[in-house]
Amino acid sequence: MALALAGFVAVCVLLESEGLASWANHLEIGPLRTAAVPVTGAVAKAMHPLGVYRVRDETLDNLARVGWSDDVARVAAVNAPAVAVASNSGGSAAARAGANLAKAPTPATLGAETPLVREVPRLTALPPLPPLDAGKTRVVALAGDSMMAVGLSSELMREAAGDTHLKIVKAFRSGTGLARPEVFDWMTEYPAMIGAEKPDVVLVAIGANDGQGFVVEGKVLPFGSEGWAKVYQQRVADYLAMVGAGGARVVWVGLPPMRAAGYDDKMAAINKISYTVVSQSPTASWWNPVSFVGDEMGRYREYAPNGKNGNMRLRQADGVHLSDEGASLLTGALLKWLDPPAAVSANAPVVAAAPAPPVLVKPKKKGRRASRG
Repeated sequence: MALALAGFVAVCVLLESEGLASWANHLEIGPLRTAAVPVTGAVAKAMHPLGVYRVRDETLDNLARVGWSDDVARVAAVNAPAVAVASNSGGSAAARAGANLAKAPTPATLGAETPLVREVPRLTALPPLPPLDAGKTRVVALAGDSMMAVGLSSELMREAAGDTHLKIVKAFRSGTGLARPEVFDWMTEYPAMIGAEKPDVVLVAIGANDGQGFVVEGKVLPFGSEGWAKVYQQRVADYLAMVGAGGARVVWVGLPPMRAAGYDDKMAAINKISYTVVSQSPTASWWNPVSFVGDEMGRYREYAPNGKNGNMRLRQADGVHLSDEGASLLTGALLKWLDPPAAVSANAPVVAAAPAPPVLVKPKKKGRRASRG
């Protein structure tokens, strides 16, 4: 039994040596990653000459061809027209995806050199959209991490299902972010998700997983440090330039207040960076959800009156994501903006104030969150 178990482990290591090295690199910056990276890297390097990784990659490519894969870049690569590559280039279809996918735009010039704002406004407005031509649809991409995937996207798609003026395109993935492109590179994955679609509007909700340090050119940048902020700010700028390419109007939905104080502080810092970048763009708007799901002081709120002598839950039990009911407060305003009723002028901005029964944000008072927006 011991020999069989040892043999099984040896085969797993042999087949997954590169996968283990990738797993180690994906770990959050800390002691475990520091210890795991050199060990798994050495094993992968030793196994590489055997060529076993090719068997694994070809298997994954074949699964992607028949639809058994959630790796968007791999699926796009194996189904894209073949491109000429050097005979000794090797690698899987996923590794060659960059040659098949649309090129990302040149990195934005706006970025790390723009001074951060001291405070993020609580009440924001959505700018007017041009009216839709008769018989046309407005293509709307939903982009981001689980802040889009959980609650917000499902409510938007459900409520827009019967609207013939809107076409929704999914471009989100839970567990991702902008802090760790070596784990999930949005600059490659977003073009694969969009495909041939040309969004008129992109709704972005991202950043919930970015409250962590990362490594740049071999140097660890702790979360919140000056170096970290500059790099992350540039990544936000590059991502914004990419999703807004082609003239799309971008609405960046800010991160709502969070239940855990330490995590809330991190998300407030990320909001300052994203607002700094987005507010400088003539084709993008930063939209604060706090007036919909926060309390009078802009702090975390889990329940709100439902107008029927009861309460509705605004947030998931994790204290992070929006509940369906909480998300519906945002989606109602967003859909009226995307496809306003005929009686509403298309030239009038939509003020992002929450409808009753949630309590509207009052003029700023001194309090714990006053300095964080």
